[in-house]
Amino acid sequence: MAFEPLVWYCQPVANTAWTKVVDGAFGVYTSCAINSMVISISHLVLLGLCCYRVFLIKKNSQVQRFSLSSKCYSCILGLLAGCCTIEPLLRLLMGISIFNLNGETGLAPNEATSLIIEATAWCSVLIMIRLETKSYICEFRWYVRFGIVYVLLGNAVLLNLILPVKDLFRSYALYLSISTFFCKILFGILLFVYFPNLNPCPGYISVQNESYDDEEYKPLSGREQICPERHANFISRISFGWVTPLMQQGYRRPITEYDVWKLDTWDQTEMLTQKFHTCWAKESQRSRPWLLRALNNSLGRRFWWGGVIKVVFILCQYTEPILLNHLLQSIQQGDPAWFGYTYAFLMFLGMLCVVLLEAQYVQNIWRVGFRLRFTLVAAIFHKSLRLTHEVRKNFPSGRITNMITTDVNALQLVCQQLHIFWSTPFRIIGAMVLLYQQLGVAALLRSLILVLIVPLQVISVEN
Repeated sequence: MAFEPLVWYCQPVANTAWTKVVDGAFGVYTSCAINSMVISISHLVLLGLCCYRVFLIKKNSQVQRFSLSSKCYSCILGLLAGCCTIEPLLRLLMGISIFNLNGETGLAPNEATSLIIEATAWCSVLIMIRLETKSYICEFRWYVRFGIVYVLLGNAVLLNLILPVKDLFRSYALYLSISTFFCKILFGILLFVYFPNLNPCPGYISVQNESYDDEEYKPLSGREQICPERHANFISRISFGWVTPLMQQGYRRPITEYDVWKLDTWDQTEMLTQKFHTCWAKESQRSRPWLLRALNNSLGRRFWWGGVIKVVFILCQYTEPILLNHLLQSIQQGDPAWFGYTYAFLMFLGMLCVVLLEAQYVQNIWRVGFRLRFTLVAAIFHKSLRLTHEVRKNFPSGRITNMITTDVNALQLVCQQLHIFWSTPFRIIGAMVLLYQQLGVAALLRSLILVLIVPLQVISVEN
């Protein structure tokens, strides 16, 4: 039995042109799928981008603001955006549907929802253009332009669907949709080539281009630039968007030491050393104090969190071959097309998680490694300054140097590679299990050959 909310939302009609004429994988749900997964999502993306740019224009006090030298171009863009806003509202009020091929009347809930989202998205574009005529900012404008491209691609998919059956449409509905599509194309072209002449707004001081070849660049006084990672939002932290300002600075001119952020308190050597000495003081009260236990108490939280990320990363890596196997089986068994689309989408999510988790793992583990290095070097240096004259005679300075350069480097390397050491056997075992499920005993024989090749390579290299 069909899922009743889905039937109500899509209102499919059996034995229509969508199943006879249009070669769609969704059958009677083709129009609903295009409306929901292509048109609505693309316009929701555009709506979100425009709302964020409107927020920057209205609320963000850190962006540099300009005034337009001429507003004629913006008026043209506003006129086209207004036409794109009126079209879905007109269809919504008059009940004009472009998916009723057999003379049906009225709008299905999915099409009405899509029209509301589309009208809201283009209304936000119109509001954004209106605000830009008063206060123009350069931030985030390219994101909006790519949102327009996304909308145009979605409308191109819709147009490619309805043109083969244009003879079944009412002429006014078809002409209305095509004319609006060309308005959107014209709007997108004009927006992409729109680089207005800007004048500084009153109350803002324009930063002139300076030459850094002959004089040293100095930071602004009275304000310290601290690394913004701790205060960044979740999306910015997993995508490393908080580094973008520094990258933009490096794109405009060579980065100097004054451009690099100062360390936050959690990365400063003084804070790390204080925390380590506190943990070591507690550890010294034990009958058998252990340096690794003190290091674990002071630095281990982020290290073990990196281990958790590593486990999830490995599991996500296994999802791709498993989902690919299910995708091939669904194709071989002739399952419905949405099975394949679902598996492909899940494979995309799996690879996205792999990329994001790997970046987070590397960043966390390498940060712990450097924290370990700084902590131990500071502790060794602090201890060496407190040695008495008698002890210093039996403790040569070369030993202190070796501890700082060799032993600390070794511990840093172990810290950064330890999760790889314990996880590699499990990754190999997991890969062997998957190969055995697909190839049987042949997988074991081939793996045995690979194992035997390793000592042969070692012997050949030594000889």
